[in-house]
Amino acid sequence: MNNPVIDASIAFKWLVWEEGSDEAIKLLENLSLFHAPDIFLMEMDAILTRKVRKREIKLAEAIEKRKLIRNLPYLLTAYDKIEEFTFRLATEFSITLYDASYLATAVETEAILYTADRRLSNGLSTTPFAKYVKYVGS
Repeated sequence: MNNPVIDASIAFKWLVWEEGSDEAIKLLENLSLFHAPDIFLMEMDAILTRKVRKREIKLAEAIEKRKLIRNLPYLLTAYDKIEEFTFRLATEFSITLYDASYLATAVETEAILYTADRRLSNGLSTTPFAKYVKYVGS
């Protein structure tokens, strides 16, 4: 398998300590490159803006974390490259279109998708795509 696919649930744990951050940081320490669909940056921004609105972090902190994310070693997969497969995955399995885009990226790049989303991992555990998904957490 190639460089992994990292979803936003893992990447956010690199920025803000929460349950599972220790495991996510260990994963980051061993990465030289990771893949993500092009929605990755928008998802990360959405999480940061939500944290600011809820007053869990200050705007200045969110801006710094946003810069950190953009300096990570990633390659983004354009949605138009995976859109048909993503759509099929989201309609055939009980996963969101967003989660399906991460899975489609993993299949496209022949990589493992690392996620802290237990529901996604469990939902795919009995499918042919289980080999592409690794849950990181407790």
